[in-house]
Parts: sequence; structure tokens; C-alpha cells
Amino acid sequence: MATVFSVITDAFEAALLAAPAVVPAEAIFRARERAVPGAMNQAVNIQWALGDPEPGAIHGAPVDWKTTVVVECYACSTNESGERAVDPLLERVYERLAADTTLGGLVDDVGVPRLAAEFGAEGKKTGWVQMTYLVMHQTSNLKLSS
Repeated sequence: MATVFSVITDAFEAALLAAPAVVPAEAIFRARERAVPGAMNQAVNIQWALGDPEPGAIHGAPVDWKTTVVVECYACSTNESGERAVDPLLERVYERLAADTTLGGLVDDVGVPRLAAEFGAEGKKTGWVQMTYLVMHQTSNLKLSS
């Protein structure tokens, strides 16, 4: 049985792969280091980064969680800046996840992400945007599965 954190990450991945996928399946990674294969011009990385339980639950009561899920968008181009290269991918990913903020009823809300960006120009021009979601959900107090 998987923890709720892995299941939530699976749901983010499934949402991005739903037809039409935001990028091909082989361009979606899980908990990968930032570098992506050089032959790819676009990629997405998904991972959960922090599970923060609300304190003070009465024994036996459900635990309310704020879980941080990070979705990274990566794009590169030889023709345009990294910022412009990653922008369409960022928009597709954002809109896809905003379309169902409960991930099919799995969570209470994925929220609106914080965004951080970096750009580079070594070889190909690259753009990287990190989307940090604060996901609200519950588990029982006895296990970490949903």
C-alpha cells in the first residue's frame, strides 16, 4: 500500500498525462534531479517535498495535512529565450491542474502555486519554473494511506 503522499503525486502525474497530455509520458519524471536528458526540449518533474500535519488532533480524529507538492517545468530552445521557451509549458501545466483542484476528489484543494523561475543560456537557452502547491487533505491518525 502506498502513502497518501505518493498517491497524491500519482494524481498530479495522471492529471498532466490525461489526454491531451501536457508533454509526452516519457517527459514526465518523478523526484528527478533538476537536469533532464539533453535530447528533450520540454519536461516536467513532480515530487512531494513536505507533509505538515495540523497539530492538536484528538486521538482517533482524522489528521489534516498541508502537503507541499513541487511541479517543475523545464524547456529549452535554440531560437528564443529560456523565459519564452518555458512559458507555454507553464501555462499548460497550470491550467490543467487548476481545472480540478481536488484531483478527482482525492484532496480538499491543491491551491494556487507559488512560482520560482530561473533561466540560462549555456548552449541551449533554458527556462525552469518551479510550481509549489500546498495541498490540503486528510488521513486517519493511525496510518499514512488515504
